[in-house]
Amino acid sequence: MIETLKQWNIASVLPLHVGDFKLRTEFRMIQKNGEDVEYRLFIYENCTKGWSVRAVLNPVSKEYSVRTDIGMLEFALIEFITDDFSVFRHMVEERLGRIINEYYVNEEHQFSIILKDKGIPDVHWNEFLPQEYKGLHRLITPNEAVRIINGSYMILSYYDAASQSGLSLMYNILRDDFFAERRIHNFPNLVHDFDGRDLKKLEKALRNRLLPVLDAVVSDAASAP
Repeated sequence: MIETLKQWNIASVLPLHVGDFKLRTEFRMIQKNGEDVEYRLFIYENCTKGWSVRAVLNPVSKEYSVRTDIGMLEFALIEFITDDFSVFRHMVEERLGRIINEYYVNEEHQFSIILKDKGIPDVHWNEFLPQEYKGLHRLITPNEAVRIINGSYMILSYYDAASQSGLSLMYNILRDDFFAERRIHNFPNLVHDFDGRDLKKLEKALRNRLLPVLDAVVSDAASAP
């Protein structure tokens, strides 16, 4: 199977660059704690944001998938999951470049009408959302929301890649609610300071509570073993 995979001339059929994402062919097994976790075929990396989109084979389930890592969250693009290599190869060649461009490069073009109706583009977010705060970098702003999983968009993200710590704010279009999560050394837990459905209340909560919550993230990341 591995030899068959290596015959896939990825660099000749996929774009070498999609926006700031650069293609790198790998064909290697990735291990964690001495165990095989994925056989990586290739990866698109955005070194500026620290984001990546990679194609992998699970050595246990023998399923192929495309996984996205946007710092605060890693997830599989479910439309690419299959145990048939020929199907996977066809889907990747036909669709992956376009999806990376639409989801993670020009994401504003995929901005949901539901988010527009919610009024998210009408708020002057840059007036009160710092670009950087105590080592946490703003990677996502509400006007460039990124579609993730389970009917949710990540609309705000502050992240420090070195400590794998940060804060993310999501909006679920199915439940019509905002919710947040923080990560300390990649360990997640919910933050309830920004829960709710009302956009004006969210704006007020961010103005009043964002920096204290980020202070706690930085403090906990520094003190955690």
